[in-house]
Amino acid sequence: MTYLDVPTQPLLQISTELNQAAWDNRSSSSPAWWNTYLNQVCLQTVVPWLESEFETTVQTVFDRTLWQLVNGTALTLASHRLIVIPEKAIETSEFRVPQEWIDLPSFAGDYYLAAQVDPDDASILIWGYTTHEQLKTQGRYDANDRVYCLDAQSMIQDLTVLNVVRELAPQEVTRAAIAALTSISAIQAEQLIQRLATSTVLRPRLAIPFQLWGALLENSQWRQQLGQLRLGQSETAIVRLSRWLQNTIDEGWQTLETLLGNQSDLAYQFRTTAETSAAVQRIKVLEFGEQTYWLFVGIEPEEDERFWIRVQLRSAESDAILPSGATLALLATSGSVVQSVTARDRDNGIQLRRFRCSVGTQFNVQISVDSTRFTEEFTV
Repeated sequence: MTYLDVPTQPLLQISTELNQAAWDNRSSSSPAWWNTYLNQVCLQTVVPWLESEFETTVQTVFDRTLWQLVNGTALTLASHRLIVIPEKAIETSEFRVPQEWIDLPSFAGDYYLAAQVDPDDASILIWGYTTHEQLKTQGRYDANDRVYCLDAQSMIQDLTVLNVVRELAPQEVTRAAIAALTSISAIQAEQLIQRLATSTVLRPRLAIPFQLWGALLENSQWRQQLGQLRLGQSETAIVRLSRWLQNTIDEGWQTLETLLGNQSDLAYQFRTTAETSAAVQRIKVLEFGEQTYWLFVGIEPEEDERFWIRVQLRSAESDAILPSGATLALLATSGSVVQSVTARDRDNGIQLRRFRCSVGTQFNVQISVDSTRFTEEFTV
């Protein structure tokens, strides 16, 4: 039996204009693009059907940046939260729901709709629904894709039942308990955002442990920042050093005076003896595991409209040493290593050889400590 044989499974037509407009927004074949296409056509097709079918207004939680991170759309239907998970599939034998919609408190819903999208036929089949409680207690967890899977025969495939249950059993238990998440600091969140924002990370939701990923997404500000960077709408991912000379302070960076206060000896160690009064330095605080480090970067203008750049890495504790093997590297935009320096057994700081750049030059600074790697992008 195919799902089209079930009369209570609505088959909705995507308007030609909507389907074409959503398809024309295609920029790649990446998972994020498919998420955007599937959710856009689903949102604008399913919501009118829900409002007509249930005779109530449906509120949408629409955030295009979220689709850069995870598949699915949250809707509010009266007092219930409805999660719509669209998939492009020829045949559906199970309902697969990303873990975020089950195990994150701000994501979880009461009811979950399975939507099968056919771009060629410009149609959406709503082939069943279930509850958070059923997915959590009866679903099979796929650790590789971080999804909860429920067999099709366990789904309620008669969509008219949902309306009846909402009216006759409004107190139905729809949600299971959710375990608490590990908290992360703002500094750690910023490092994760910068790491996951790069386009080379095709599936950021699988790139780090779920506890870290979940803590990042639970904070709406961090989630939106990462989504915007993935969408390419923000320029904050690249630090523009020449603007420091106009007293600009990029997000996540601090002046030497603000961070070091009366620790003038450390500030002096970073400054060069030949610097001019126009030289500017900034510090970024990095957390790798339980250790805190300071990344120092300085820029000094030359008369020929070029700039001297200095980069140094130190432990935040004055009496602490860097882990042996910790590496500070200067990378070209191609990823090739221009120069690098590695900490020895008793080093409390390492620095690159001072280098000179012209306006518009782009480069990356990469820090490797044990198995953790952090990369910051710069342009002069």
